[in-house]
Amino acid sequence: TLHALRLEVGDEMFFEILRTYAERFRYGNASTADFIALAQEVSGMPLDALFYVWLLGETVPPPEAIGLS
Repeated sequence: TLHALRLEVGDEMFFEILRTYAERFRYGNASTADFIALAQEVSGMPLDALFYVWLLGETVPPPEAIGLS
């Protein structure tokens, strides 16, 4: 899921999401919903479909979906 997110938003934005996540939740806990909301907030992109496919879908996409064989 994280690699799919990285491919979707690009390296610079992906690492900005991770930095913001680490800062915001440094001394606490975060849910999956918290991470999704933060990723959308920081990137300014609607990422619901990406996270649905990778986290809530009935099957996991094949490795080829993220450039793996």
